[in-house]
Amino acid sequence: MIMQLTKNTTKPHIILYKRNDGTETWMHASDFFIRHDLSHYAIEKTLNYSTAFMGMLNNGMEITDFENREKRLQLTVSEEAWYAENMANLFLIEIAEGNFDDFNKISAAAFIKMNHNFPTPFINNEELNSVRKYLRELLNTWKELPDGEKITLNF
Repeated sequence: MIMQLTKNTTKPHIILYKRNDGTETWMHASDFFIRHDLSHYAIEKTLNYSTAFMGMLNNGMEITDFENREKRLQLTVSEEAWYAENMANLFLIEIAEGNFDDFNKISAAAFIKMNHNFPTPFINNEELNSVRKYLRELLNTWKELPDGEKITLNF
């Protein structure tokens, strides 16, 4: 699957996913959603998640289904997907406020509040540092991207 982000400074950005089967799903997006999707990408690519957000999109889910409460409630969400969703925002908080002293402790506490029957997520220090580094690289690439240009990432 290909994730393509188009930067627009005077109108909403565009997030486009080209699935392996040739179909596409896309949406207009704010800066928040660009950063959030880049966080998902860094996590899911680094941790080799295949059934999280990117996997769900590649398997036919429409990106706008996440915005529709009724459709979202009907989704079958994997353990990986819950982990990635939990961590996506935590990594963005780290970008804004600095790294947590114990990422896994914060992640576990946040995950427990989500009230799922899965074990709490854990990533080792090598994985943690890899996600952090890759996400910072992606966000910097996005920040430096000229208006009207695209980033294309393979998943």
